[in-house]
Amino acid sequence: MKIATGDYAAESFQAYEYLDHVQRRWKFVLAVCAAAGALALMVSLLLPKEYTAMASIAIDPPAGNDPRTAITVSPVYLESLRAYEMFASGDTLFQRAVDKFHLREASSSKTMEALKRSILKVAKVKDTKILQISVTLSDPRQAQAMAQFLAAETVTLSRSANFADEQDLRDDARARAAEAQKRLEQEQAAWHEFAVRQPYESMQADLGALAESREKLQPELTEARTDLAEISNDGAAAMAARVRARLESLEKQDADLAAQIQKKSAVLSDREARGEELQQRLRAAQSAFDAAAGRQRELETSAGLRGERLRVMDPGVVPERPSFPNVGLNVLLAMAVALIVSITFLTLTFRPLRA
Repeated sequence: MKIATGDYAAESFQAYEYLDHVQRRWKFVLAVCAAAGALALMVSLLLPKEYTAMASIAIDPPAGNDPRTAITVSPVYLESLRAYEMFASGDTLFQRAVDKFHLREASSSKTMEALKRSILKVAKVKDTKILQISVTLSDPRQAQAMAQFLAAETVTLSRSANFADEQDLRDDARARAAEAQKRLEQEQAAWHEFAVRQPYESMQADLGALAESREKLQPELTEARTDLAEISNDGAAAMAARVRARLESLEKQDADLAAQIQKKSAVLSDREARGEELQQRLRAAQSAFDAAAGRQRELETSAGLRGERLRVMDPGVVPERPSFPNVGLNVLLAMAVALIVSITFLTLTFRPLRA
């Protein structure tokens, strides 16, 4: 116990000596921090200032959407809007902005990729439909002008892309409608040719007339058969021969009528089947044409209403304070580092007194 107490007292004494060591050298710590802060201030003031201008773009839902569903925006949909970052950060658009504002003249040593990384930043604000374009340049007015230019061109590119997509859809719909119309006209021509060359209405009338004639012939046949039977029973041979001849003539007429009816019925059946097939094809062609024409009308009336609509919500203002260097932050960081370094130096140089 005595040893433990002695060790604790020794440690407390060394800590006291360390604090006293640091306290007696506070001027050194203060001088190091002041020197570091002054140096950071001088360097920050000497560094070229850069200004960051920011333009904001709002991504509105398609105008054709039901306004009642506008409030039900899923996180997946919001995440999908990040694709519009590619419009604002595209290499072609950035190259146009660089040429427009003559940025390569001041940074000829930088590659286009390095220049883009140092100047442009595009990001969609999380869980919102806002796209922000940040441009950092040494000239604040030029930075604001470039940010506004990129925002406006991004909106134009989006509209052009939507128009191109809709134009492709409309062209495809027109082609389908034209093809459907051509098929409908072909089926109409085929039906008209069939109705003119193979009219089965007149054949139905002829078949009805033949059936009526055969029906009228049946009583005469029945009468002739009856007379022949009666005459045969009486034994009048001459009269029986005349009646038999008349009966044979009537039976031949009946057979001829039956053959004609059978032949015309077969032809009429084939024509009706062919007519029904042509009518089905005509109805199918008409339905296909109506659907294609309806699709074309729908696309024509909904032009410009299908894709998201981008608009410049805020073109940004000319920044008044530089974004780099941050003088206050640089001085504070320098003083913090100097404090840590000076304390570390005093710790390393601390030598406790030995009893």
